[in-house]
Amino acid sequence: MDVGKQTAKPGYDVRVSDEPDGSGRLRFAFVPRGGDGLPPEYLVTVTGHGAGTSFSWIKEPEGAELRQELEKVAKGRVAARRAWLDRLAALVAEVKAWADEFGWVTKVVDKKMEDQEVGNYKAPALVAQDGPVRLFLEPVARAAPGAEGLVDLYLMPAYDDVASLYHYGGRWNVHYLFGGRPDVANIREAQAEPLTKDILRRVFDEMRSHAG
Repeated sequence: MDVGKQTAKPGYDVRVSDEPDGSGRLRFAFVPRGGDGLPPEYLVTVTGHGAGTSFSWIKEPEGAELRQELEKVAKGRVAARRAWLDRLAALVAEVKAWADEFGWVTKVVDKKMEDQEVGNYKAPALVAQDGPVRLFLEPVARAAPGAEGLVDLYLMPAYDDVASLYHYGGRWNVHYLFGGRPDVANIREAQAEPLTKDILRRVFDEMRSHAG
């Protein structure tokens, strides 16, 4: 299933998709730029990531230099996908552990994500519930301006009280308009706090107080 295209190098676009056999491998199609509707010029299946990355060419370039360059592009995108999923998994596990300590009922769920650069994938998300109050920790984007990832935490189902978690400076930072703070034009402008168990507790408590 084609999930989009991004320029890989002068002259080529890249289309990334899952292999249909459900193996978790990715197929990269390198298409001449402006060649919409035309078959790809080169096709490769990529297995693994990092040092364990391997390539199985279906339609291979004749020149070793071009092949190596295209493999470098594919390897970089696989690594970016893996880094994001690992970061998300660690975040969800940490928030789940804290929510469990608070006595909330938690459940990890999958969310389908689309990304033109690294392909479609399923990302971990978290539902946390305390009585009638339900919160959803939802991955939003692998990249955002000035950040290496964006995740929202909000009241379900109304999405009317939102904390946004941006990853920058090597950590997750919570942007949330706590009571008593001046209004802002958007949640990104809210004063940031490093994500800690205490900050999460404050966010949970305020959101619960706002629940109708």
